[in-house]
Amino acid sequence: MRVSTVMVAWLVGWSVCAAGFPASARADEDPLAFIEFSTDFDSKCVQRNGVMIYIVNKHPNRTLKLVVERWYMGNRTADRGKSVLKPGEEPEPLGCSNIEGGKQEWKVLKSEWAD
Repeated sequence: MRVSTVMVAWLVGWSVCAAGFPASARADEDPLAFIEFSTDFDSKCVQRNGVMIYIVNKHPNRTLKLVVERWYMGNRTADRGKSVLKPGEEPEPLGCSNIEGGKQEWKVLKSEWAD
């Protein structure tokens, strides 16, 4: 497999950024491991034959910064959302699982610790 110059620059930049983390940040804690999606009934979503989709930070004491992207009917859209999820906060609503007769979902594009 051929590695591009851009990829090498990104990896070098990432390692430099990782070296600059404060002592409280543990390198073995992958932010993705603490992101949880859930669903619950919401009247506007139920009317559309769906449920509300939520996202929450499950880490006990660290804050997450996220970028999520919306997918509609299996296709990525141009919609992006940025969130700062603090530990112990209520789940953040993203939207209904079904709109206009099509499935809607969100995927994490980027996640990092805010501290």
